[in-house]
Amino acid sequence: MAGKKTKEHMVFSIRNKIILCFFVPIIFMVVIGISAYQKSAEGMNEKFRVSTEQTIKMATEYVDMVASFIEAEGVKYAFDNELSSYFIGMLESDNLKKASLVETTRKSLSTSRLTNDFISNIHIVTRAGVNMLTTYNDERSDGFLAEYREAMAAGGRMENWVDTHPVLDEALSLRQSSYIMSYQILSQTKSACVVVDIDPGAIREFIGDLDLGEGSIVGFVTKNGREVISENLGEESGSVLTEGEPVFYGKPFFPQPGQVDEQGTEILDGNEQVNFAGREYQFIYSRSERTGAVICVLVPMDVITGQAEGIKTMTFSLVILACIIALLVGFLIVFSIQNNMKRISRKFGEVAKGDLTVQVTAKGKDEFRGLAASANNMIVNTKNLVNKVTGATKQLESSSHDVNEVSGVISDYSMDITQAIDEINEGMSRQSEHAQECVAKTDVLSSEIQEVSHVVEEVERLVDETEVMINRGMEIVQLLGDRARETTSITKKVGESINSLRRESEIINTFVGTITEISEQTNLLSLNASIEAARAGDAGRGFAVVAEEIRKLADDSAKAAGEIRNNVDHITGQTLNSVESAQAAENMVAAQTEAVEQVVDVFLRMQKQMSTLVEGLKAIVDSTEKADHERRSTVDAVRNISDIIEETANSAEVVRDVVNRLMESVRNLNQTADSLGQNMEELKTEISVFKI
Repeated sequence: MAGKKTKEHMVFSIRNKIILCFFVPIIFMVVIGISAYQKSAEGMNEKFRVSTEQTIKMATEYVDMVASFIEAEGVKYAFDNELSSYFIGMLESDNLKKASLVETTRKSLSTSRLTNDFISNIHIVTRAGVNMLTTYNDERSDGFLAEYREAMAAGGRMENWVDTHPVLDEALSLRQSSYIMSYQILSQTKSACVVVDIDPGAIREFIGDLDLGEGSIVGFVTKNGREVISENLGEESGSVLTEGEPVFYGKPFFPQPGQVDEQGTEILDGNEQVNFAGREYQFIYSRSERTGAVICVLVPMDVITGQAEGIKTMTFSLVILACIIALLVGFLIVFSIQNNMKRISRKFGEVAKGDLTVQVTAKGKDEFRGLAASANNMIVNTKNLVNKVTGATKQLESSSHDVNEVSGVISDYSMDITQAIDEINEGMSRQSEHAQECVAKTDVLSSEIQEVSHVVEEVERLVDETEVMINRGMEIVQLLGDRARETTSITKKVGESINSLRRESEIINTFVGTITEISEQTNLLSLNASIEAARAGDAGRGFAVVAEEIRKLADDSAKAAGEIRNNVDHITGQTLNSVESAQAAENMVAAQTEAVEQVVDVFLRMQKQMSTLVEGLKAIVDSTEKADHERRSTVDAVRNISDIIEETANSAEVVRDVVNRLMESVRNLNQTADSLGQNMEELKTEISVFKI
């Protein structure tokens, strides 16, 4: 058992409690650090994702803007009137003008190519018999528009933006790697087709300028799967791409064209976390609605959460440092407390053994110094108390002897009183003999009183009848009182109900008026809001919705006002019920009147019976006067004897009780004196332990 208590003492020691107090905030710091890391990682991930999405969207918008410039260049040549004359062969008869127009057009095409970095070449495919124009070479080649249109018109319609033009490539010995996309448009007369190639190098340079972090992969993917890839490699990191294998196109995470959301709108951008080449990436894309090309990026997740990892490292470092410092401070504090506690406990152990001469000391300038001073004061006060108890013990010892002497004197007095009580008992025996003589005279008186008993019986019968009538009268009177109280209560409730209904009706009418005014003002406000929303056009649609909701709220308020009016009508019905209650109260009062009349009749009959009772009582008086003379002498003698006996008996009882209590007190006093003596001896033994 002692070992169990020792283990519990060690578990719940001050040292363990202080260490626990230090560890609780450290645990909270760890939790806060982990939460901060998770929140920061999530926030950085979200922020990076949003910013990357915006960057990709802006890049797509920039590509669309470049595409619009390219479309403008194509339209410029396709709808040029002089070129249209050339395309249809109207300048075949004027070789000088034809040569001048061709030379001017070639220069213009070269200028357009040089001024726009995204244009690699511009080709004007003419019909057969008309030389085509191109920036790819200066060779004169016959046109092949019919073959080109047949090859490019997939499904019967030529698309403006295409990935390849194999017929043109073969005719001009043009490599597909020299362009990534092409814009094509027929001339105004449908006799030529202007083709503008987009330089993949310019696209690669553009997407390479999108710095999205080390290890990120940015791609420009056409709708048929041609890709321009830019990989941001670090100084010591190698490429994760496989040469000749598509990076984005055909992958499970790559968006297919024509995907729509729940509203049927085409999905042009999005993001998701994917696994690529055994590494986690954030995939973000944006599709160009003009060209159908997709700009997409793969950003390593460790790049996104890199700053959060730094926060985690710093947090864990600070937490570990805080734990070490807290443990050192805690152990120093615990060591100081334990030393002072052991020192003070050792001194208290000596005091517990009775040594009141010790001095309690404590090291340091903390609360233990005050505790040591308080302990010294306690020891001094205990020493003074022991001195006082020692002096009081001697006085109590002498008082104990005095109590024993007084107890003996009281015991002698009690014996004398007991003898006096015995003499009183003898006197009471003689008085009992005189009482027997009185009994004989009482028998004579009893025979005469029997004559009176007959008359008394008649009187008793009359008294019984009178009592029945009186009881009936009392019941009726009580019923009358009850009905009067019920009438008063009903009348009071009716008054309170009518007043309450009147006040509630007035308040409700006020509320109905207020609600009606609010409904009218709300309807007016809704009308004004609708007018202002209509003036604002598209910008006021949201405000128009709010105005419509306000109008509905006003209609609901009007409906509520109608319901309140119905409640007021219901209250009016309650008022009518209160009037009926008042009528019931009047009927109750009428019933009370009848009851009062019955009471009057009953008491009249009681009066007659009481007259008869009085006559009978007179007869009793006459009969009892005859026996009164003899009864008086007997009663006097019996009264004297009875008084003497009663007084003597009472006195004897009182004296006996007093003597018994006195004897009990004497016994208690003797026991108290004995106990006091024993306590004095024990107290002396206990005090002798203390060393003062």
